[in-house]
Amino acid sequence: MSEEPSGLVEVNCARPRDGHAFQRAIATSSPFETVIETVRTVLREADIWIIHEIDPQMLLKCGGYIIARTRQILFFHPHYMVRLLGADPAALLEAPLKIVVMEDADAVTVRWPAPAQLFDRYGHDELAALGRELELIYAAIAARLT
Repeated sequence: MSEEPSGLVEVNCARPRDGHAFQRAIATSSPFETVIETVRTVLREADIWIIHEIDPQMLLKCGGYIIARTRQILFFHPHYMVRLLGADPAALLEAPLKIVVMEDADAVTVRWPAPAQLFDRYGHDELAALGRELELIYAAIAARLT
């Protein structure tokens, strides 16, 4: 971390470790705003509801810190929620789904949890199937960005 002339503290993000079994990531040379719009477009095309977008850059700036452009997009759809609740209400903790877009000096990284792994750990066949189905949404986003 280093203090900027503005009095804000610049936060240098560590390099993420590779190979987290519980999440996936891709890097792209596409501009940050293009990546954000691509994610939104794929979700809309899949009839997925964007529930909220969080701007950590803005939030941290309010706290006196500077980070590179970052967005968290939370999404889901009622028909998935009905299936989730019908299988195991404890799995409600896994909704909504999330995707993170982070800019750094070299690229824009898109990172997301692996829903198949999230839902498989509940030991319920219907949730495992739902997790695999939700993986396809992320796969469509990744395909559009690569």
